[in-house]
Amino acid sequence: ASSQDISYNEEVKEALIYPNPLTGEKFMVKSETAISKIEVVNVIGKVINRTENPNFQLKEVVVLVGKCEKGIYFVKITFDDKKTIVKKLLVK
Repeated sequence: ASSQDISYNEEVKEALIYPNPLTGEKFMVKSETAISKIEVVNVIGKVINRTENPNFQLKEVVVLVGKCEKGIYFVKITFDDKKTIVKKLLVK
């Protein structure tokens, strides 16, 4: 592969999680890009919530996690083009 194959100006995906830290049972993920799936994973790698967004239209998704233990969780956000980012979520 030549160096021309690599795109350096590719748009970096970003998403906002709020409220963070979380004190209730749900949070929002907001993005400029359509979101296809959100997974909430605890520190030992167990998926505690998977929220699908099948129509790809939403750029703001509500994630219901219920009452989960206090601590740090990882929120893996998959966009409609299959790119993913991981954000930290603190549960108080």
